[in-house]
Amino acid sequence: MKSLLCGLTLVASSLVVSSCQTSDPKFTKSGSAIYSIPAKAGHKTGLLNNYMVNPDCSSGRTPDFKVVTAPANGTVDLWRGTVSPSFRPGHPQEKCNARKIAAVGAYYTPRAGFVGSDTVVVSSKAPGSDVFSYVTLNINVTK
Repeated sequence: MKSLLCGLTLVASSLVVSSCQTSDPKFTKSGSAIYSIPAKAGHKTGLLNNYMVNPDCSSGRTPDFKVVTAPANGTVDLWRGTVSPSFRPGHPQEKCNARKIAAVGAYYTPRAGFVGSDTVVVSSKAPGSDVFSYVTLNINVTK
């Protein structure tokens, strides 16, 4: 589970640092990312979370998050809360890992009885910016 959370944090981090693009994903896809996420039928799965940490380990402003393309076979719930960051050993902000940081994120729940592939596209916009980042999440739901 810990490695999954670390991976999800990496997915979320790409939302903030991916290349510039316009706010309409139909016209510009540069900087977009695609990830595969495993999920279990009948269970809620964490897709990703996104946060910003200031140099003093306080919370940065949380990005705006939205579902651009909803899944065909389930639902996505967006949340706001706190997480503990997971900076790698040796990173200048590794000391912040023990803190709780304001975050936004998303959970996926497959519809009852569904097993198979589903896709979600989410966007993130940094506060004070007109730059949107898009992530396509291909979800593989198994029994």
